Amino acid sequence: MSGPLAPGSALPEVEFDGPDGRTTLDAIREGRPLVVAFYTEDRTPLCTAQLCAFRDDFELIDELGAAFVGVSADGAASQASFREEQGFPFPLLADEELALARAFGVVDEAAKRSVRAIFVTDASGSIVEAIPYYNPSNGQQYQAVFAALGMDLS
Repeated sequence: MSGPLAPGSALPEVEFDGPDGRTTLDAIREGRPLVVAFYTEDRTPLCTAQLCAFRDDFELIDELGAAFVGVSADGAASQASFREEQGFPFPLLADEELALARAFGVVDEAAKRSVRAIFVTDASGSIVEAIPYYNPSNGQQYQAVFAALGMDLS
């Protein structure tokens, strides 16, 4: 596996099955900044905490004009029920073949899952923030996502 994508990299052009059929991250982005949140597994404590934090601040993400997606190797049915249980206002993408995780360089081959990681693009699809080992309890990493979206944190 090559290393994780770094700032300045283009958003990978990978086609996958989305909630509404075949799509790409660029199509989901629709010319807006995009936050791509890789998480390891539905319903695990850290991954739930990771996504719930962004759920709780989703109005701010929306105000900043950004799109947000969660990505894991879990199947679409598991993700749909997890999304409903937690009230996530953003889509969860089933990456069962790990195509997206491989394109971003965040695959744990031994576990056949993605690692917990966050990538933020600008409106043109260029990565402006890469956190290849995201820790939901790290406030600086969380703030870095919002700073990358243009929020003034001073």
